[in-house]
Amino acid sequence: MKTTISKYTLFEYLAGRATPLERQLIEDWIENKENAETFHQWLMEFEIKSPQFVPDQEAAIMHLMRRLDSDFNPTAKPDVAEAGPKASFFTGNRFWLIAASVALLVSSGWWFRDALQYKSYQTAYGQTTNIYLEDGSKVALNSNSKLKIPRIGFSGNVREVLLEGEAEFSVSHTIDDKRFVVKTSDAFQVEVLGTTFSVFARPRGTKVALTSGSVRIGYSKDNLRKEVMMEPGDLAFLDQAGDVQLEKKQDVKTFATWKEQRYMFNATSVREILAMIEENFGQKVTLSDSNIASRTITGNFKTKNANELIRTISEVLDMKVGQNGNTIYLTND
Repeated sequence: MKTTISKYTLFEYLAGRATPLERQLIEDWIENKENAETFHQWLMEFEIKSPQFVPDQEAAIMHLMRRLDSDFNPTAKPDVAEAGPKASFFTGNRFWLIAASVALLVSSGWWFRDALQYKSYQTAYGQTTNIYLEDGSKVALNSNSKLKIPRIGFSGNVREVLLEGEAEFSVSHTIDDKRFVVKTSDAFQVEVLGTTFSVFARPRGTKVALTSGSVRIGYSKDNLRKEVMMEPGDLAFLDQAGDVQLEKKQDVKTFATWKEQRYMFNATSVREILAMIEENFGQKVTLSDSNIASRTITGNFKTKNANELIRTISEVLDMKVGQNGNTIYLTND
């Protein structure tokens, strides 16, 4: 037998004046997803007609986020293989109830809050981590980087994530060929169906290295939308003029060796290496002579921290390492 709830009864429930029996009936009615549209309409009407009700929005948003996290929480594990199949995203009829809560917050002007839209994973200096998404994709996140994923899961025909920093993506194919999009800014994104690629999005530049599959880079320049297709072995980078350039047949497998705490340099300038040390470890290194910055290094170096890498560089360059407070410097003396 279907339970029929009147608007007045729902309003009494929302106002906290319902009897225990009414509360049970209303909660049963809400659990029926056929009533979702009616519930949304009446809920909106109640909010409009109840201006005297001033909710504790900070507490409400934190409570909702805890609920969302308890139902959907992609696993982020540092350098650990995936344990097994993940549980389904939402179970039963609970999904639309949480969607209703989000809709209410949208109507109240909360949608602009980044914390509600996305769940963020952020690494500290010198830390890397693996993140397993609900679609089976894996993201290896480099140090001093942030990945944002939709808090209530991938919806529509696009799986979109936001990246600040550096990461390697191993994207799983879906039966409906849903595209996977990595956005580094409103003007730059990488689109893919199923592949392995690395994205570098730091203040000093943006690069994409494709290991397998194919990707399409979309970017904006002079208010025009442009696209570049990549093939395995391609390295794409955004030049100073704002255009994407391709370098063919590159050794792109070395692009994400940071996952193994290895750093591979191929005629890499000291200037670029020191910038990488500051990005990954938060350690700024100064040079006693600015001419040293243009010198280059080639080699494969295994290191656990900034100090080990700096010491290795000093040995290769035949320089000395000094320190004054928190400042580390390389000198010829």
